[in-house]
Amino acid sequence: MKQYIRLGFLPLFVIWAIIQGIFIYHHGIITTGEPEKYITEGHGFLATGTLSAPKYWLYFTQIGLLAIAFKTGLGYSFALVVQLLFSALATWSFYQLLGRLFPYETAFIGTLLLLLNYPFQEFNVYLQTESIFYSFTILFSTYMLQLSKLTPLRFTGILTALAILCITRPTGILFVPVAFIYLFFAFLKNMDIKLKIAITCTVAVIFIWVLNTLLGSGGDLDFMLPYREEHIICGFPTLNQPAAIDSTSNGNSVYGLLYYITHNFSQFSRLALFKCKSFFALMRPYYSTGHNILLAAYFYPLYALAILSINWWRKHQAYPLLYVSGLILITLGTTLLTCDDWHNRWFLTISPYLLLLALPAINKLVLMLQSRGQ
Repeated sequence: MKQYIRLGFLPLFVIWAIIQGIFIYHHGIITTGEPEKYITEGHGFLATGTLSAPKYWLYFTQIGLLAIAFKTGLGYSFALVVQLLFSALATWSFYQLLGRLFPYETAFIGTLLLLLNYPFQEFNVYLQTESIFYSFTILFSTYMLQLSKLTPLRFTGILTALAILCITRPTGILFVPVAFIYLFFAFLKNMDIKLKIAITCTVAVIFIWVLNTLLGSGGDLDFMLPYREEHIICGFPTLNQPAAIDSTSNGNSVYGLLYYITHNFSQFSRLALFKCKSFFALMRPYYSTGHNILLAAYFYPLYALAILSINWWRKHQAYPLLYVSGLILITLGTTLLTCDDWHNRWFLTISPYLLLLALPAINKLVLMLQSRGQ
């Protein structure tokens, strides 16, 4: 099987290279728009040794990569090569995971579907955080889901990886509680219940404190603004006049969000429903008709296949199901508390895991086709 996995990756790697080549040919290296702020911070870090605002430390992986590119004189091409290298490694790691869970043919199809995730792969030519972040999350998650034994050294590695995720994008913090819950259920089943409760409470307190710090580090960001102006898509109000909401003086805090929800539940639940629809529907009025059709044709069948596969995961791989569903739910929950992204970036973070969830149903289809062909 290992030989099949290695040989099977060769055509996948060729397909990966063709897809990345097409993006580079059509787009070049994209340095305008979102990448501009990381480029500016990279130059500023070289000149001053610091960043212009505390919030940019939460994006330091990309800024540091660009700073190295500028310092060495290798420029944007070096940053692109690094992003593509991690993309290739993530693709290989994803394929390895699928090869351990499913037959070779299904692993091949699953990885091919990841490569055909057009908006996900397109970010590789953007010099912004999403490219490396998406690759890092796959590398981290596939390592976690292939972990057979938890040792102190491996646990230290997991903590280090989580720290790197958190300074690649702020949403890296969402992997912290999911990872700890997964480790607790998968590897610490025999731990004394009192110790488990103590560790859980400690981690929860630390997580809430860090989350509260991150909310307060937003600089000029106002976390109550999406509620006052009823944003569904971030940055685009749906009201002409701000709504009168009951909020605290410090809305950029965990307490501020909880206060808003409990005192404005009707508005919060209504907006949450619209955000949930936007999050999973994916289609946007500002996308072309063809683009929206491609999104629906790719993702909507995955939803159905993932739902059909839940029972298989529950019976055969309950712990990976816990990890993957946890990531999806916490990402969705964060979107409901804030707003959805213009380019579906929050959703794209979880798209490989939706694909993974759908694999048992896809495997069943593959086996049915094979039996008919015999």
